[in-house]
Amino acid sequence: MATFTITKRKNKTSTSWQYDVKDASFKSGKKRKSGFKTKSEATNAAQQLIRDLEDGNKIEDTKKFEEYFKDWIIANGKDKLSEKQQYWYSHALDLFLDHFGQNILIKNITRNEYQKFISNYSNGRTSETVRKVHLYISSCIKDAIYDGYLKKDPTYKVKYKGTKLPKKESVKFLTILEYEQLRKYFKRKTDKSTLMLYILLITGARFSEVNRMTYKDLYYKHGLIHLPGTKTENADREVEISESDLNYIKKAISKHPQKINGDLFGLSHNALSKVFNKAKEEFNINDEITPYSLRHTHASYLISKGISIEYISKRLGHANISITLEVYTHLLDEHKKEQGQRVRELFS
Repeated sequence: MATFTITKRKNKTSTSWQYDVKDASFKSGKKRKSGFKTKSEATNAAQQLIRDLEDGNKIEDTKKFEEYFKDWIIANGKDKLSEKQQYWYSHALDLFLDHFGQNILIKNITRNEYQKFISNYSNGRTSETVRKVHLYISSCIKDAIYDGYLKKDPTYKVKYKGTKLPKKESVKFLTILEYEQLRKYFKRKTDKSTLMLYILLITGARFSEVNRMTYKDLYYKHGLIHLPGTKTENADREVEISESDLNYIKKAISKHPQKINGDLFGLSHNALSKVFNKAKEEFNINDEITPYSLRHTHASYLISKGISIEYISKRLGHANISITLEVYTHLLDEHKKEQGQRVRELFS
């Protein structure tokens, strides 16, 4: 239980009061603060500190944000995420410390200065890029508030609009012809990078999900593979694929030595991109297309075949259907026009 003492301090020109609060939560065992004009002010401050400690609202006010952020990463399992996701957490911290300084204390993060940080970063970047940095930092700060390092949220209602327009939607998608060409091209090879690209193409999965697959996920159920997703609540899922695709994948993976830990891949983004770039050269595919475009193209392919948006949303592992609708609304509009024309033809 916390206790406190009040002491009068005198010098030649003035008198002040200080408190000493003893509690096991402090690194040194106690906390001292001086400069109070009256004994009553010092007593009230000490009592408030004790109430905060009892309520879990204040642990210490000398905690550096960098230290808390790195502990928070481990505590929340962010260090187990994909290489790309870990990069963004690390990058967000570096950007934050470049603005606030390496030794910024959590208690000194103000809303006004945080808005300056976000506004400065917004210049020359898309809103989505800025949103990503803001999300990673603000998620940590919100937990710091709960842990008692801050009383107010400095990220509250912060604006994060970028000044750079995002890439046109068209560059995110392969044409149906390119999609079919890549499918046949990938299936002629058995190296792990190409095999992983093939799974991305036929499932619409994320890189991190396929990269975390084990033999158990592949030898799962008849006509299904298991995707061990981590990004959303719906990300861990079963995905239907054809029997011929499943047989091809199993046959290709059997040509490689089985890892002791059971992992199928464990590849880097760089390794995958090199193989994908060679495939793009083969068919003269737009340079803007990335392996992630396989996910978008898979979804658009299903939409073009009349597959319901509810099923597509679950297959992609989206948190909810509204995300799917937001990302693919322009494709759905095109599909509605096609369906509308078919209806007109039925009654003509």
